[in-house]
Amino acid sequence: MTQSKLYLPLALAFLLLVPGLGHAQTKTFAVTQFTVHGPDKYQYLKQGIQSMVVSRLSWPGKLQAMDAAKVDAAQPTPPASEAEALALLKKLKADYLVYGSLTITGEEASLDMHYLDASGKAWPKTLQTKLGNLVPALEKAVKEAGAEIFQRPPSPSQAGGSAPGGAKTPPPPNADFVASQGANDSQKNYLNPNFRYAGPTQTPGVWRSQALPYASSGVAVGDVNGDGKNEIVILGTASVEVFTYTNEQLVPVAKYEPPTNFQLLNINTFDINGDGTAEIIVSARYFKEPRSFVLEMASGKLELKHADIPLYLNVAATPPEFSKVLVGSKPETREVFTRGVYLVSFKDGQAVLGSTISLPKKANAYNFAFLPEKAGYKVILAEDGDHLGVYSAKGERVALTEEEYAGSGIGIEHDPMMAPMDRPRNDYLWLYYYIPLPILVANLDTDPQHEILVSRNISVAAQFFENYRSFSQGEIHALYWDGVGLNLKWKTRRIKGTISGYVLADVNHDGKQELVVSLNTWPGAVGVVNRKTVIMAYSLDSSGANNQDTDYGNIQDIN
Repeated sequence: MTQSKLYLPLALAFLLLVPGLGHAQTKTFAVTQFTVHGPDKYQYLKQGIQSMVVSRLSWPGKLQAMDAAKVDAAQPTPPASEAEALALLKKLKADYLVYGSLTITGEEASLDMHYLDASGKAWPKTLQTKLGNLVPALEKAVKEAGAEIFQRPPSPSQAGGSAPGGAKTPPPPNADFVASQGANDSQKNYLNPNFRYAGPTQTPGVWRSQALPYASSGVAVGDVNGDGKNEIVILGTASVEVFTYTNEQLVPVAKYEPPTNFQLLNINTFDINGDGTAEIIVSARYFKEPRSFVLEMASGKLELKHADIPLYLNVAATPPEFSKVLVGSKPETREVFTRGVYLVSFKDGQAVLGSTISLPKKANAYNFAFLPEKAGYKVILAEDGDHLGVYSAKGERVALTEEEYAGSGIGIEHDPMMAPMDRPRNDYLWLYYYIPLPILVANLDTDPQHEILVSRNISVAAQFFENYRSFSQGEIHALYWDGVGLNLKWKTRRIKGTISGYVLADVNHDGKQELVVSLNTWPGAVGVVNRKTVIMAYSLDSSGANNQDTDYGNIQDIN
């Protein structure tokens, strides 16, 4: 009797502690790939819709998605009938199944979705919308299904507050963030006043340097002299110069001038040897071959630490920790880069190639970035024509932007049709690979999704010259991955001039990151020799933001 009295409270405690025993058990659901009836360029939506439904239908503690790879392996194509769907549901041993098809005709999209439970009960849903409005329409449909089928209550961001008399009160505007772009302009929330398209030039939140008497090819920020504060390093067309931010001015500290026949391609700051002070990594080219070099500050001067590195170098954040590492690509005369991007280290003063990074075959040291996700990552690739491709971890492209991003004016000559032993003349008509500007990935607000920061050239009259392109104006766009494509979250006001580089860093020593942009002034196509460099720094203070429940489906592009 004593033992039975002892076991009873222990059993009750066990029921309370073990999830699913003391409370309702978490239900599982599976989502198949959707059939897409339409042009081949929309076939990536098979996985895109699947991924979006999984993320939007998941409900922690209530509704858990099955692994998409397991579902695809069990059923590579969507069920053709309700009987086939029920058989798949029993095979997967899930509680619910979601499947369907998308039909695209011109600019119109028709989505047929089917929800099925283990007992055979079905909830068919049909959605008609414009193709450009597919993402928010799909999100709305999934949320409505969640409320109807699973009795999921609306999130606070969906429900909104209530005023006396039952009228909903919009959330107070936050001057720091773009949280939504609805018809009511008073509800717009901005990350920075300069992230609106129009407005007066002298608005809070942006700092502009004095003009420097040369054109720039890039910018980097880091503590290169070991004083605990960041310096601004500007890559000119023929120099590397270090500045400090003092009294809202750029104050020159040190300058290095490489050989005049070097073409300067890219610049980064990175602590190579782990001593707490960043070195300056510059990618350069000399007569069709890479001649990268590393500089360090010593006694107030820039000194050459590593020279004649036969690699194209860059710094990238790589999984699984997404910490920054030094990466490099080997050269190839006809195709610019040999396939493969390698980890790079230094031993006995020489650059040493490490393991290769798992990337799509078109990746090189300059054109990729990893986008972290809850269950892995996507790869963002700047592809031919300045379009951004989105790739799965397996190297499959799942989306491609129609807009052009990250276009630069720094071109590398190449010709894939040239014979291996051919030595072209000085007047040989080369093709050019234009090194993309940075693809920055960061989580700037309080929601779980990362933003992708890239430049977007606005000028429709881009000028093509022997080894560079110039654009009269541009913007920095913050994009986000919605499961189907890259959409606009916010953007800077239009910047007059050619954007030559950008980085996220603290330049004014206030402990907060700024978006630092280098640009070349635009004196017109015939006056490019008179271009000057200006540095702009946009405040990114998110301390007042509360975007945990940001509804990305309600964010519209700022046109």
